[in-house]
Amino acid sequence: MEPPKIWRERAERYLGIGIECLDCNKKYFPKKIICPSCGSARIKDYRISERGRLKYFTQVSVTGQEMEFNTPYIVGIVELDDELKVTAQIVDVEYNDLEEDMKVRMIFRVLAKDGAEGLIRYGFKFTPA
Repeated sequence: MEPPKIWRERAERYLGIGIECLDCNKKYFPKKIICPSCGSARIKDYRISERGRLKYFTQVSVTGQEMEFNTPYIVGIVELDDELKVTAQIVDVEYNDLEEDMKVRMIFRVLAKDGAEGLIRYGFKFTPA
């Protein structure tokens, strides 16, 4: 991912910022410029919940070069306490110890590395609560 895109997406990646529509009150993550539900441009930033439950998960064994340092790794769908769903890496736990509906919390870690001397990207992952 090129540096300008990383810079543009820093609020979502670093702080978990999505939107809340001021007309229909629906929340979305990642950020949108208009509400996908009603089309309103009347939106405000919304910080997603940092806690939730692991709904689905799988282990990734083969990946691209930027994620090789993590392989194998676990990816899951987390339903946050505010009912939004996010896809994220699950860390600090063995695959066989995971359970559906397990409580998890958001943490900040390295997401990917672009080559041996390239850009390091940070963002959120989830760990058991």
